[in-house]
Amino acid sequence: MVQSCTEKSDNSPLPIEEEEAAIAPPVLFTVIGDVPYNETQRIALNSIVSDHNAKSQSEFIIHVGDIKPGSEPCNEQVYVDVSSMLEKFEVPTFIILGDNEFNDCENPEEGLQFWNDYFFHFNEKWQFAHAVAYQEERAENFTWTENEILFIGINLVGSRVHDADEWSTRLSHNAHWVAQLLEDNKNNTKAAVIFAHANIVNFGTAKFRAFTDVFRASAAEYAQPVLFLHGDGHNWIQDRPWTEQNILRVQINGGGEAVQVTVDTAKENTFSFDTQFLD
Repeated sequence: MVQSCTEKSDNSPLPIEEEEAAIAPPVLFTVIGDVPYNETQRIALNSIVSDHNAKSQSEFIIHVGDIKPGSEPCNEQVYVDVSSMLEKFEVPTFIILGDNEFNDCENPEEGLQFWNDYFFHFNEKWQFAHAVAYQEERAENFTWTENEILFIGINLVGSRVHDADEWSTRLSHNAHWVAQLLEDNKNNTKAAVIFAHANIVNFGTAKFRAFTDVFRASAAEYAQPVLFLHGDGHNWIQDRPWTEQNILRVQINGGGEAVQVTVDTAKENTFSFDTQFLD
């Protein structure tokens, strides 16, 4: 039997078993966001949890923020209710802060405290196979690497600027951390995924520039495929809005919909999406 092989640097053949082992397997995960806004969406979210536990092959889930409509009060019971629903997922679940439960509250500091009480390091309720690190300046921001993929979650909310100093500081922290992580991991990863809440492309672009300019420059230097994945707009957008064509931006559908994302660094199209995976 003829065995296929790849040449090593010393010109000796590499057995196919080692060749296959050198190819990092894809990572599958699920994204939801902007949910639940009403009783119908609460029912839909409960169905997602049940179906996901029964059918999905995703390794983890991420909620990209907004657990309530912005027009409703930031009552503590909302945070209690949604956290108890998300805790029923059987795989590790991460959550990003949204503006509706923080920035747009009548009392943003109280909203943030409620979020911290029920969602801070939410992923630690499960066992996760990878070491998750947190930013020193912003402990709600998280990162890990697996299968030559860098994952980063940041507190990037949209809507109103309730405190100019807080807004500027948070953007600076986010920008610095993303830039540093991309620089530190550019030689040992082949793709990056960044989770955020805000649509920084279509909603108030100028107020996000302190983050966006640094992110774009660092992504260009990283020179590997980057997925910037967010909620906020409630409808699907998949595009490359910047001149840095290695950045793919995806805004997910809101409400009672979920999408399974596959990151496969062995493929030319590194990122793929399936909105029918629970059917």
